[in-house]
Amino acid sequence: MPRGRKKKSEYVGDDALLDSSIGPIDVYVGSRICARRKLLQLSQKQMAEKLGITFQQIQKYEKGVNRIGAGRLYTIAAILGVDIDYFFSGLPQEMASSSVEYSCGSTAGFLQEDVGDYRPDPMQGAEAVMLLKAFYSLPAKARGALLLMLTSLKDKDDIDTDA
Repeated sequence: MPRGRKKKSEYVGDDALLDSSIGPIDVYVGSRICARRKLLQLSQKQMAEKLGITFQQIQKYEKGVNRIGAGRLYTIAAILGVDIDYFFSGLPQEMASSSVEYSCGSTAGFLQEDVGDYRPDPMQGAEAVMLLKAFYSLPAKARGALLLMLTSLKDKDDIDTDA
């Protein structure tokens, strides 16, 4: 058995490895944190100060680079004024059911996440929130005109690609 520190994984028992790499659920939760923080117009620095961590750590959480512990997620939910389930709402069912496998044998109960190629729903992202806020800050007439223009551009694009 190799000696020294294990990278990206740790031995669980019976030579089984528990992969500690980041999974699609971590990315999804991070994108939900980012969207809610931006909706509240809270900077990463302000949020980091409330949590007692660096803003770089907030960046890593939001990108899904670092996992968030249960206690920290609970505190983040309190700061953002949401319930814990907010971070998991809208989670695609196939991701929720297929990304976690239970290990059998002496390591029963340990989880292993499938890293997969998860791409968050663009409607759940921070840019969508910013776009909606900007859209609804416009007068009603301007919103109608903008929708008409966007619809006509989409229809024109459909015609150009068909030809």
